Amino acid sequence: MRIFPNSISIFAILLFSGAELFSQPFHGGLTAGLTASQVDGDSYSGYNKPGIQAGVFVSAELFPWLDARMEIKYTSRGAREPADDDNTGSYLLGLHYIDIPVMALLKYKKTGAFELGLIPGYLFKAAGDDENGSLPDEYLVDFRKFDLGLLIGAEINITQKIAVNIRYSYSVFSIRDPDSAGSYYSWFGKIFGHSKGDFNNYLALGINYRIR
Repeated sequence: MRIFPNSISIFAILLFSGAELFSQPFHGGLTAGLTASQVDGDSYSGYNKPGIQAGVFVSAELFPWLDARMEIKYTSRGAREPADDDNTGSYLLGLHYIDIPVMALLKYKKTGAFELGLIPGYLFKAAGDDENGSLPDEYLVDFRKFDLGLLIGAEINITQKIAVNIRYSYSVFSIRDPDSAGSYYSWFGKIFGHSKGDFNNYLALGINYRIR
């Protein structure tokens, strides 16, 4: 997994070294919102697992049309299959991460920006249950501690201090040992030809409040 820290370091350096060169002001603030997630690879489909996200961010203007941003936040992900008339079983998986998204924002006038970046994350807790009770430790221990996700999104400015963003993220590497993972994938996974592994696949809706 050496590629994980190296690739993040290079990406962060490219984004934030420009801020020093051009001596542009930094802006910081708070971010919070909701997530809707699933795990590609398991047999449960649909963004049925609700969650929350919250943290802080700092951004810098590299050019009038380009910002760089870094965030530190908690994000919950996972998967959920509720019981219904056709399915008496149930399944809930909660994956709790500390994420450090780094991204470039391509600004569009004063309306907002398009976002593109990476989300390195550290899994500090995995838990869940099904119709038989809590998920066994031997199942949960297979989840890897580090995740790296691709991020695409859009931000819309509501006021000078408040903005709303919507994002889509998908794991670059399997979040579980591939030997114990599934083989059911969404359209995005099929595009990349996945045949083994589990991958975080989620949508996020957030509100950013600029303090400075």
